[in-house]
Amino acid sequence: MTSQTLKKIRELDVFCLMVFKVIFQTGHANIAAKQLNVSAPKISRCLNMLRATFNDELFYRRQLGLKPTPLAESLFEPICQFCDSVLKIEQSMADKGLEHTRDSLKIAVTPSIMASLSLTYARSNERTNIGRVQFILWDSDSADLIHNGEVDLGVAFDPCDDHVLCSEPVASLSHICIAANEEHDIWLVPDGVTLEEVCKYPFLCLNSKGFNDKLDPLEVFARQSGIEIKNIERVGSRDEWYSNILTMHSLAFLSCSEAAICGSLPGIKVMPLSDAEVARLHGESMAPQYLLIEAPEGYRRYSNDQRSLFIQLIKQLVSKS
Repeated sequence: MTSQTLKKIRELDVFCLMVFKVIFQTGHANIAAKQLNVSAPKISRCLNMLRATFNDELFYRRQLGLKPTPLAESLFEPICQFCDSVLKIEQSMADKGLEHTRDSLKIAVTPSIMASLSLTYARSNERTNIGRVQFILWDSDSADLIHNGEVDLGVAFDPCDDHVLCSEPVASLSHICIAANEEHDIWLVPDGVTLEEVCKYPFLCLNSKGFNDKLDPLEVFARQSGIEIKNIERVGSRDEWYSNILTMHSLAFLSCSEAAICGSLPGIKVMPLSDAEVARLHGESMAPQYLLIEAPEGYRRYSNDQRSLFIQLIKQLVSKS
């Protein structure tokens, strides 16, 4: 065996070897996906990685399922032994973890409502019943962290198709405000701000994965209407957003739930966009949905009562918008 092959084997992750073991035992990739609680595409990616590493087909299709090659037959026993050792390590860590169970929920939240949801929680009469909560920003790793149990649940726009996670719509982004420097020319428009007027100025997006990380709704509107937006900047944090609004003569949209917080920042003015303009912005599409992202029920660390109270909290936040 070449040193390059050995290097590839060392770089294989444990999950790929578990995929090998389950496919060998069951003969079916879809059964492996169900048993390992992941999506079928992830199983396919792991199988392709295994084939590339060992330079062998490993499993070929027959009428009754996937049949192992001679190399796969020889690999099965050592891979089983390795996987069994990993499971023993996991069990030891799980037993140890019971002694140090987190006394708070860890929740990943889309940046568009991070501040206002935290404030709503802090002021809620149900805070004691929900329990202590640590909010973190939803990003590209959040679905993996929920799947691995490192984060309890999330509030995002992204349905997370790469994992067998549960996604439930809990509220809509149906009310939008416009924000700009308090001395911005947009506030001098006499008959109310229109989308056409917004497109005349530099536009600022606070990226939210699954919503505007590829195209912002204003970009879609502009393309469909044949309008050119002067400039579009993207930022990843509210601090960057605030700085850009103050210094770059930019306009930005934000959820109305964030309006009270952002509008209180020195130098910024916030006003609701009219319902008619919001409808034009969304076009024929349904208003973006805030999704509750969580692991399957048997893997959750929180009760159904906590879950219900948290959903009520989100709905209470959005209804105030």
